[in-house]
Amino acid sequence: MRKFNYNEIVILNPLQTRYQMMSSRVFIPLYAAANDGIYRMNRRKFVTKYGPKTIGIYMLGAFGALILLIGIGMAAYPFTQTTGMTSADGLIAIVIGGLMLYFARKNAKKMDQKVNEEKGIEGELVVPWNQVKTITVMNVRQENVANRPSLVLNTIAPTYKEIGDWHVLTIDGRDITIPNVDDPYNKLNYVKNRFNLNFS
Repeated sequence: MRKFNYNEIVILNPLQTRYQMMSSRVFIPLYAAANDGIYRMNRRKFVTKYGPKTIGIYMLGAFGALILLIGIGMAAYPFTQTTGMTSADGLIAIVIGGLMLYFARKNAKKMDQKVNEEKGIEGELVVPWNQVKTITVMNVRQENVANRPSLVLNTIAPTYKEIGDWHVLTIDGRDITIPNVDDPYNKLNYVKNRFNLNFS
């Protein structure tokens, strides 16, 4: 394992939209090119460290917003005959929901700060550049990578991006597939120029 700063590597197959975080694409390893070869990045450590906290903060914020809205509704239109609720109950719900939102936002800022302080990402070498005979781009397709807040808007007004697979053929005959590389041809040229590589 080698630790990298983010400016030392070129991420080859990032997630394109936040909706892909809820799909099977999160199980595909993250690959990156560095000065000495292609690495499989270890994001499991990062996700297990911050994933549960992130889910907890989002749930706290969502429930806080829900309680706040219900409290506003109860304060504005108390249904004393049917539910026994009063405007005071609505005000209490507003205070509780507001406090939940406040703490969710405060914890989110703290976690953002911790994530920003965490330097680098670890990676395991898959293939060094001196073992690469050729890299071929295959299975090129257009994917909708619109990242708007609404799935309906993403469908009506799509934003397409070229996605393809890199097939890395090594000197000893191995074929390593790096799936879902975004803008695969330009990224291959960029990696060759950045790391001064001369394979075909």
